[in-house]
Amino acid sequence: MVISMKRQILTTLLICMTFLPSYLLANPTQPIEGPRVVTIATDSWLGYTNRDGSGYYFDILKRVFPEKEWQLQIDIVPFSRVRYLVDHNRTDMALGFYSGDTAKALYSHYPVEVDSVDAAITPEMAVIWKGAESLSHKKVQALLAYRYDEFISVPMYYEESSNLLEMMNRVNRGQVDAVLDYKPVMLTMVPKLNQPRQFVIIENVFRTEIYFVFSDNERGAKLKRHFDSELKKLIDSGELDELFRHYVGPDAQRLHSSRE
Repeated sequence: MVISMKRQILTTLLICMTFLPSYLLANPTQPIEGPRVVTIATDSWLGYTNRDGSGYYFDILKRVFPEKEWQLQIDIVPFSRVRYLVDHNRTDMALGFYSGDTAKALYSHYPVEVDSVDAAITPEMAVIWKGAESLSHKKVQALLAYRYDEFISVPMYYEESSNLLEMMNRVNRGQVDAVLDYKPVMLTMVPKLNQPRQFVIIENVFRTEIYFVFSDNERGAKLKRHFDSELKKLIDSGELDELFRHYVGPDAQRLHSSRE
């Protein structure tokens, strides 16, 4: 009797299992997927990657990787560290790269903007300034790993440092001829100078397209495809240009100099 009941129960279970969907049989427990994590490395640039989470670059990320589907882990570090993380596949994605900045990354298909680099120069340099060619055989400094010498065709006595304030003090004292960086950032250094400001800022010394880059592996390639597709939508809708004008200025042109 007991054996007969066991057989009936077993038969009933087998019949029930026959009508279960095949995907439940293959995966008896379906885990609930959370947001996909993306690690991102970037330097801090005023108006682009502000430390409070605002900025043109960060707003692009928020639209391409919406919060409900993605979890962004952003590491704000000096650009030299950003470059290291990219070169060694230690981050999924990095922001603010010139074309040719690194050979160990996958570049976004579309540039996010055209970057315009400025220069703080001595008053003596300002008198003879005729463009980037005026930097020929001059003492020029920039932040570590920016490699601006690769984008200026004339030979320079070019050095890089991790301390922007120290470089600004040098050009202010006339110890170097020029410092390459961004005008808004350099102006924040003025109250901290050891002496009253002497240097002159020249805008638009050179310009080049800016890209976001991805780790050179299968994961990076998938993220790049997603990014390219979503960025194209922002471009076609005009939203990307609106974002750029919001942060840079109402008359700013994303793919042209905004300070002509």
